[in-house]
Amino acid sequence: MKIKKAIVTGGTSGIGLAICQQLLSEGIKVYSVSRNLGKIKAQENFDLLKLDLSDLQTVSEFGSKFIELHGTPDLLINNAGYGAFYQWDKFPAKEIERQMTVLFTAPILLCKSFAPAMASRENGTIVNISSLATLYPLPYMPIYNAGKAALSSFTQSMLLEYTQFPKWIDFRLGDIRTSFNQVAPKQLEKSQNESMGRAWKQIEKQLNESPMAKVAASQILGSIDCGKTGTIYGGGVFQSKLAPLLYRFLPMLGLIKALKIRYGLKN
Repeated sequence: MKIKKAIVTGGTSGIGLAICQQLLSEGIKVYSVSRNLGKIKAQENFDLLKLDLSDLQTVSEFGSKFIELHGTPDLLINNAGYGAFYQWDKFPAKEIERQMTVLFTAPILLCKSFAPAMASRENGTIVNISSLATLYPLPYMPIYNAGKAALSSFTQSMLLEYTQFPKWIDFRLGDIRTSFNQVAPKQLEKSQNESMGRAWKQIEKQLNESPMAKVAASQILGSIDCGKTGTIYGGGVFQSKLAPLLYRFLPMLGLIKALKIRYGLKN
């Protein structure tokens, strides 16, 4: 890798931590940006920076302060995010705003801070981790689906504007075995209907049968090593290879019907 300095959001757990560990093994200076620093400790070449991505004022100020203190990074990976599982008529309004902020607005503000500086240096890569849910939406997680789709669309737009540097990757990940479901805000089970219960059971099954975080980290960093740009799919073989291909041939009504069957939803 021709990378000396990297920023990874959500780098204290799951996929983000796995990315940080692989970058560190390459001798790269890594800055992990997270709201909760958790039990992770700073070490040589590994700095922990506290930032709440739901606080847009702080996010807007972060980039210029970082460049002033540490210089322009060679790599920005917008990884942080979370899902929320609610029936739409019960979806908390505050959760709608917060989730769109964390999944979409905060990452693009970080891009706004660092992309021009990378372009000036004629160096740098930005990876926005979106989701296969941009093609195959998850039931009762509409804001997660929408936020990831918006981030994906934004990344593709940046490919038109920045033709040289930074390089942009829209990395659409399938299911990866992390604590994603455990930390997701969720409607109380006693107020869930039968369809929700069946859907959540399938979502849990998919997660438990998916690859580990280090697999996703290797796929993401491998795409950077190869100099790839644009939309790239990751995860297990079916989700990263076959699912995108299948999407091309499925009419929308057929896709919705297939998803309803998979998640046990009422027609």
